[in-house]
Formats: sequence, structure tokens, C-alpha cells
Amino acid sequence: MQTRRQFFARAAAGAAAIAAPSIITVPLRGDAAPNSRVNVGQIGCGNIGSNYHIPTLKRMADVRIVAVTDAYKSRRDAAANGLNAHYKEKDMVKAYADFREILARKDVDAVIVGAHDHWHIPISIAAAKAGKDVYCQKPLAINYGLVGPLRKAITENKRVFQFGTQYRSMGRYRLMVQLVRNGYIGNLKHIDVWSRDVSFNVNAYHVKPYGSAAEAPVPADLDFDMWMGPSEMAPYTVDRCTCWGGYHCPETSLGFIAGCAIHELGIAQWGNKSDDTSPVSYKGTGLVPKEGIFRTLARWDVMCRYANGVTLRLMDHRTAREAVGPKLPKWHDGDGTIFHGTKGWISDASGFCASDQKLWKTPFTSSDEQLPVSPEHNRNFIDCVKSRKETMCPVEMAIRCDAIPNLATVAARTGREIHWDPAKEEIVSDAEAAKLLTPPVREKWRVW
Repeated sequence: MQTRRQFFARAAAGAAAIAAPSIITVPLRGDAAPNSRVNVGQIGCGNIGSNYHIPTLKRMADVRIVAVTDAYKSRRDAAANGLNAHYKEKDMVKAYADFREILARKDVDAVIVGAHDHWHIPISIAAAKAGKDVYCQKPLAINYGLVGPLRKAITENKRVFQFGTQYRSMGRYRLMVQLVRNGYIGNLKHIDVWSRDVSFNVNAYHVKPYGSAAEAPVPADLDFDMWMGPSEMAPYTVDRCTCWGGYHCPETSLGFIAGCAIHELGIAQWGNKSDDTSPVSYKGTGLVPKEGIFRTLARWDVMCRYANGVTLRLMDHRTAREAVGPKLPKWHDGDGTIFHGTKGWISDASGFCASDQKLWKTPFTSSDEQLPVSPEHNRNFIDCVKSRKETMCPVEMAIRCDAIPNLATVAARTGREIHWDPAKEEIVSDAEAAKLLTPPVREKWRVW
């Protein structure tokens, strides 16, 4: 069983191996010329920042992480000290208590938004308005009402935007999707998508199975008000301001239906050629815990239907274990996708498998669609910052993909079939359900 820390460590190691050949600048004294460097601000120095972005970016000769911030002083100081040691330049990397101080710096070209989920869109909008290019971690929104302002900020300010669904920068996923899009499994009919749920990391919680609800003193080095940001304030507990609390508390997240499933949904959208739209209906069930603080969906099973007739079943991994596990050569708990066509199926589960393993050796023809190739997701972002070209996961793709977990959550929580108008980006004829897409915000943190 691979933990998230192990996943990010492996991703960073892979990035280190492939980043160098993709650098397009001319070396100077063994490094990139200063005027060709991209200066980056790292916003969020927790799990994904310290285990994925920082290790990857600091190895790129044409990149300098010049500023870091985190609500935990110890984390931002550790990140800055480590980077200064790496660059061998005293105090070059500055640590800030407030991300807005980074956005105010004219020498920062781009930012990595790696704070927790509820901060992703607010910081991204503020960054775009400040003239920064944005790599926004996934998922996109717990307040789907902000996707319009995000699109406007990125477009009007001519900003490069990368969504953190990095599977699109991984070769085996690209191959699978290219086979699907070119009809090698026949006409696409159905997609199964599943991800791990709150039970997956239960041994990491202070109080099992859904986190401690007992109020506790706020650590001296944590700005708890900043950590909660635009979300409604809730009592501090020992399980709230951890990576798991950030992933599973409803004040700050939709849970793993968004945080983990979004990777697989990005692949599903790609295979269905639907980066410009989302499913139009959602119907299913879900389980919300009644104890602890991790009260996002603990279980879910939602059937989604696209306007083109393709259906998508979105499940937690325990539901998928029973529903699709027997169809696979072997099962392991985690995340996965199966594309079902009229001539066969193909999946990233079980080490990438198919109804016929010969599919993976299919020679593409000159008339087949060839998907873009990315050396690595951070690298793709930096290259696009320089070239001003579109990234692997631009803002429109992010918005359309992120609609799925948001709407599936509404369907599961209400128990009603939800109808979606992708053109207007609104729920049809259900005002009560629509309110669930736009939770209240604290005005003092309205930074967008």
C-alpha cells in the first residue's frame, strides 16, 4: 500500500530524472543565466509542498524558489532554511507569514498554490490579479461559485494556469487515453472511476475513525485563523490542521471524492474528449459520518451521464472493490479507472491492464490522434511560463473536471438526481441543491 508521502517522493524522484533534458535555457557557470530563471513562490509547505513541489522545482537549473509561506511558522522556516542551504545563498529564500506578501513581490513570476483545498481558488484568483502565473493544486473548489471569477482572472490577466492533476504528464496514462480516443476499445460506452476514502489512512488519525472533535489549544507556531481562511471557523482539534484534517473536514474540503478521485476523473474526462464540458446528470448515494470531525462523504456511489450518452460511475474504493474488483486480474485498494468500449476495456488498475494485454503494444498510425507529451507536470508548467503556451491542464479543463466531484457530492448528500447545465454552469430546477455549491465565506478572508 503506497502512502501519499511515498507517492510524492516517487513523483519528485521521477521529475529529477527527467527535468534536466527539458530545460531550454543556456547554462551559465553550470547554472541557468539569471535573466532566464523563473522565480517561484511556494504557497503551502506541508505534505504536497515539501514532498513534491519543492524537491522537484529546486532541481531545475532555470528555477529559483525565492519565497515560501505556510500558516505553520515551523514549516515555512524549515522550507526556507532548506532551500537556502540547497542554493548556497544566504537569505535568498524568504519565509512569509502571509501569502499576500509573496504576491506583492514584483520579482516573483509564478506561484505554486499548495495550501489546503479551501484556499486553492481564492489564492489562485488573487495571484492572477497580481500578475503571477499559477500552478494550482487539486482539487479546485469547495466553493464552486468561484470558478467563474477564476476563469475571468486567468483569462483577463493572460496568466498561465496549471491544474495539479499530474497523471496527464505521465506516459502510461497518456498511452491509455490515446488508445481510447482513437477507438482501439471500440466506441466508448462507460467509465468506472474510484478512489480511496477516509478509511484508507485511518491509522494516521489521532482519534479513529473520523478524527478528534475535542477542542484543544492551538499550537504556538500555527496561525489558525489564516489556516481556516475563507471557510467558516471551527474549533481547533488535534486532527483538524493535519493533512488528513485538511482532506476530510467539510469546512475545508469535499473529501477524497475530490482530493483523490480528481486524478482519475481528469483521465476519464480526457478519454471521453470532454475537457470542455461535464456530465449533465448525477444520481447516487453516500454516507456522511455522524461522529468526529471528518464529515465529508465517507462512502459514495454516484452514476453520472454525459450529453453524448457515455456514463461514468464514481465510487469509493470499498464500493469499487465489490463492483469492479472481480473483473480485474487483481485488486489493490486505492484509485483507478476503467474505460469500457464496444470492443473491450482498458484500465490503469492492477498495474495497467486490459481485456487484451496486446492493446498496450498497438502501433499508432499516422492518421491517429497524437496527444501532447509532457516531460513532468511541474516542468510543463515552467516551460509554459516561458513560452506562454497552454499547459497540460489549463483552467477550463480544471473547472469542467472539478464540477464532477462537486455535483456528485450534492447528489449523494441530498439523495436526489441532480441535473447540470454545463453551458450556464448551474444546477437545473433545484435551488436548494444549488446552495450547496456555494458555502458561506468569512468576509475578512475574501481575497479574490
